[in-house]
Amino acid sequence: MTASGSGEVTAVTVAERIRRRPLRFLVSSWPLRTLAYVVSGVVSGLATLVWLPVAMLLGAFALTPLLIAPLVTVERQRVRLLGGPALPDPHRTPDRSGLSARLRARYAEAITWRELAYTVLNGTVLLLVDLAALVVGLAPALLFLSGAVSFVESGPGTATAGSPDHVSGTAFIGVGAALAVVAAAILLACTTAAAAVARAELARLLLSAEDETRIRTLTMSRARLIDAFEVERRRIERDLHDGAQQRLLRLGMTLVTAQLELDKDPEAARSLIATAADEAKATLTELRELVRGIHPRVLTDLGLPPAVAELAVRSPLPVTVALEVPQRLPAPVESAAYFVVAEALTNAAKHAHAERVEVTGAVTGGTLYVEIHDDGVGGADPTRGSGLSGLADRVDALDGTLVLASPPGGPTVVRLEVPCSA
Repeated sequence: MTASGSGEVTAVTVAERIRRRPLRFLVSSWPLRTLAYVVSGVVSGLATLVWLPVAMLLGAFALTPLLIAPLVTVERQRVRLLGGPALPDPHRTPDRSGLSARLRARYAEAITWRELAYTVLNGTVLLLVDLAALVVGLAPALLFLSGAVSFVESGPGTATAGSPDHVSGTAFIGVGAALAVVAAAILLACTTAAAAVARAELARLLLSAEDETRIRTLTMSRARLIDAFEVERRRIERDLHDGAQQRLLRLGMTLVTAQLELDKDPEAARSLIATAADEAKATLTELRELVRGIHPRVLTDLGLPPAVAELAVRSPLPVTVALEVPQRLPAPVESAAYFVVAEALTNAAKHAHAERVEVTGAVTGGTLYVEIHDDGVGGADPTRGSGLSGLADRVDALDGTLVLASPPGGPTVVRLEVPCSA
């Protein structure tokens, strides 16, 4: 989820999984995805090595940016293997149609030259890096295989089948093969992960226009926030009109009736006054609930940990809270974190069929990290009405990140990162 800069909740990326849970990374499906990324990178590099000279000759250098466009499009899509969305195409549509107008627009954009630089690197340096990652990762298995072949070739001349030397040699080969497979798997996972993360970061650096994308994203996020604020304003107005306002009208009518009955029937007046008192208490309770939905009092008075603890107490699920927040944070940061936790707990209870939830968090390096983990059935999709999608806009406005990992079968993990300087 990551949701950074997009106002959307996205999937966990391989870099985030390595940074947060390196040991779990080794026993998950992520090493296979990094291996697929590196192997497909070798294929892409070889294709680039062949096609780039052809594109330069066919296009007489002038059409080269257009002829390498399919290679660049594939590279933007390949980063999906590492989690997260594909890289957006930052090229603008030319004002005029025609080849010359398209070429002028392409040559005027800095991203065009970055694409060309990445294509050259893809067929040279990056190709060598991917090959080196595969060779180094497979080195233990290759070394053991060569030693085992030498042992087998020399073995029959010195030991007969079934002899102690032959049995011990066979056992040695079996144990060595198992150790070589484990060592090769771990080393290959590490080398391909390092190569994949480095290549993906270079692709993001050269193939996406971060500034322009960020401006467009902020514009869209603010537009969605304005719409959300308008919807919330109408909801509050409707709740006040249908709830508190109607109760206040009934309260006023009851008091007027009591006033009329006061001289003629004091007992009836006292009963009406008691009814009015109950109506006033109910109205006050409803207003408190309405205000709590806007901004909880405990969050304003005591801060994030007590407010999250209150959410845990009110939750129908067992919730464990471990927030290491030694001091008060800026109000927007506390508010964003509170409502993300509240929405995650609600989703865990209503949709995930979870049995327990863990909420952990801390402030590290000037950034607030909060993670909500439930053991439910997973399969959460923020595009199907999840409130987390709307909260991502609020987090994005604080230059934060909202990440969702919810594979089918669970578990579901929601992670929030917000700079405390926001």
